[in-house]
Amino acid sequence: MPAAPIPPDEDLRLAALRDLKLLDQEGDQELDRITALAASVLDVPICVVSLVDEDRLWFAAHHGTDGNQWPRELSFCGHVVNSKRTVLAHDLRLDERFCDNDLVIRRVPPLRFYAGVPLLFGDGQVVGTLCVMDQRPRPDFDEARLKQLIRFSEIVHDQIRLRQQRLAAEQAHTLFSSGPVGTVVWDAQMPPRPTYLSDNLKDIIGKRLADELHDGQPYIDIVHPQDQEAVRSSLSSHHQGMLPVLEISFRLRPSARGMRWVHQVNKADYDEAGRLQGIRSYLFDLTRQKHLESSIEATKERLYLALESARIGTWDANNETQELIINARAASMLGYREDEVEHDNQSWMDMVHPHDRVSTDQALQSYRNPGMDVIALEYRIRHKKGHYVWVQSYGRTVERDDSGRPRRIVGTLLDITESKRQESLRNRQRQLLDLLNQAQTSFLLNRNVQDACEALFEPLLRISESAFGFIGIVQHNDKGQPYLMVPTISDLDWRHGKVRNGHYERRPEGLQFHRLDNLFGHVVTHNQIVLTNEPGTHHASQGTPEGHPTLRNFLGMPIRFDNKVLGMIALGNRPDGFDEQMVQLLEPLVVTLGTLFHARDQENARVTAEQELLRLATRDALTGLANRRHFFDIAETSLTQTRRYGTPMTVALLDLDHFKHINDTHGHAAGDAVLNAFADVLRESLRDTDTPARVGGEEFAVLLTNTPLSEALIALERIRHTLDETPIQVGDRTVYATVSIGAVQWNANHVDVDGMLAHADAALYAAKRHGRNRVQLYHAELMQMEATADAPLRAANDAA
Repeated sequence: MPAAPIPPDEDLRLAALRDLKLLDQEGDQELDRITALAASVLDVPICVVSLVDEDRLWFAAHHGTDGNQWPRELSFCGHVVNSKRTVLAHDLRLDERFCDNDLVIRRVPPLRFYAGVPLLFGDGQVVGTLCVMDQRPRPDFDEARLKQLIRFSEIVHDQIRLRQQRLAAEQAHTLFSSGPVGTVVWDAQMPPRPTYLSDNLKDIIGKRLADELHDGQPYIDIVHPQDQEAVRSSLSSHHQGMLPVLEISFRLRPSARGMRWVHQVNKADYDEAGRLQGIRSYLFDLTRQKHLESSIEATKERLYLALESARIGTWDANNETQELIINARAASMLGYREDEVEHDNQSWMDMVHPHDRVSTDQALQSYRNPGMDVIALEYRIRHKKGHYVWVQSYGRTVERDDSGRPRRIVGTLLDITESKRQESLRNRQRQLLDLLNQAQTSFLLNRNVQDACEALFEPLLRISESAFGFIGIVQHNDKGQPYLMVPTISDLDWRHGKVRNGHYERRPEGLQFHRLDNLFGHVVTHNQIVLTNEPGTHHASQGTPEGHPTLRNFLGMPIRFDNKVLGMIALGNRPDGFDEQMVQLLEPLVVTLGTLFHARDQENARVTAEQELLRLATRDALTGLANRRHFFDIAETSLTQTRRYGTPMTVALLDLDHFKHINDTHGHAAGDAVLNAFADVLRESLRDTDTPARVGGEEFAVLLTNTPLSEALIALERIRHTLDETPIQVGDRTVYATVSIGAVQWNANHVDVDGMLAHADAALYAAKRHGRNRVQLYHAELMQMEATADAPLRAANDAA
């Protein structure tokens, strides 16, 4: 029976299958219950949830059958995958697709009935089936039962979807279980109900309210009564249409400690059909910011009233004479005494920030129109010390010329630098939240920390207003010494210049900084933040590499997990320098990166452990060759391919001659040296596609696939000759060894690997009997000869 054809969208199908993360997993109890129920309802002994990967049929759940996988080429489900339609065979013996299948003609008891319904995921990709089977034909399996099977497949599909959502939620919960951002996950009910509350929520909303939520109190009850409707509306808005993100700030229920504000960002998850699956909410403590905003608003109101009555911080402009008079308060905003300021319009405009001059001049020009009465401006103006301050200016016309145009304008001046700084801080916080979501999403999608760092690096420079920087990952060399791997760094010319004193080296995966006795190395080696606006005076400063721009200021923050340094963020040359506020702003990002880096390390450790377990399970401990079990696994797979396509295949058994004599004469160390030397000969003499293995004490096996017999014999003769000519050094002694080889070429009579090995063993005994140190090919006459060989001679060959 030819195997089912490979579908044209196989790559997309396998990708959708891998996304389910069900392969090689322990059985799902819910799926097992579904298969048991389906088998009972449909009156069949066998029910299986199958997943079809490259070369096997994996049972995600099964009822009524042993084992958890079948070869794909034997599976009936492969035809469902290829056709993407339900397959129903009332009698498998009468169906040309299955009549000569091993499961139909060789399995005990044989299968006689099959019905399979496709399981579709991704963009309509068939990843497997829900199928039922019986050991007897089932002409009674009618359309009604098939519809029941289809309904059961829909239940299986929904259960797998729920498992995916549960895994995604667990990953998201891990990332946001600590740090300054609290997390609430809602279900898709109306109204939504919380299904998850992060442990750090008490730091955002207070322990008392957090405890109430954990005890089952409705979420809306912790919200200030006047804000409850707005919060309720924000959550229900996601049910009204495809609204992926929504932000809202609200007050919590008042307490003895006063009012607490939070800012909540809702992110809705929808399925392919646009149905709401759930809502994730991220909460920030907005209390301090709101208090500051309230204070600023009250101060602005008081200042405005005071300036109106006392004329503090005033200016008086004459459009005809271009004279500008400001009082002492207005001058002090810029760090001047009143007599130090040039009292003309042009001198004042010369101090306006270059980026604001065009808009300021346009506002003044439009104000000269007769219909204008009040002017309001916000702009930056240069302070005496060289930096810029934000001012808010209100003006009103007090005199007009004959044509009605303003002649004299008086107004007030207010320093709004702090409110602008807070506005900038809020914008940066909002951008930072986007970065956190972006880093989380990027990592969860492809588990690649480097891609996540690349995605957030340029936005990080913009948020921090830094000219350049890098994100580094701590790694260790063979001696356990730390160094920085920097996959993400600003595009500076010095990276292409001459390497100075081994400061760094270029690798395809990024720059490696091995010298850590410097400014940024201090962050890693001392596990502390380095913030300096005078880098040259810092005790760890060692200057900069040749060609690097002058470093005017520097901020280095360690990326930690459980107080262990995993990497660092480095930023430099911020126009206004760095301060503690910038450190606080970036702290959530650093915490998130620490979690991502730790997740990456855990993933790498898991992969390494799995690889080591695989090596231990499949490799011989002494020689490093494949062990007996692994050899049989590979040989069985190769034999299946050979039987299907008729490609040549040779199996050989190799036995070291007089090995017991070598052990008895020279000791077991010499025996081990001979075994390792022979293993090296096998590796050097064979192709990468061939498989050498140690299957016994001094017995080896070789599998040569896709190899004509003549070439196989040449390779085996090369092994024999190479060992015969190879001196093996054991201490101050030299030992020589030879090998006898029995080989068999596959033919249609070979139904399994054991049969081929039996023939190879017969050829091996013939090689021993005819003098050893030779290659003997199996043939029928040889089998007859071996059958009549004396038992004592055969025993002597075994002993040798």
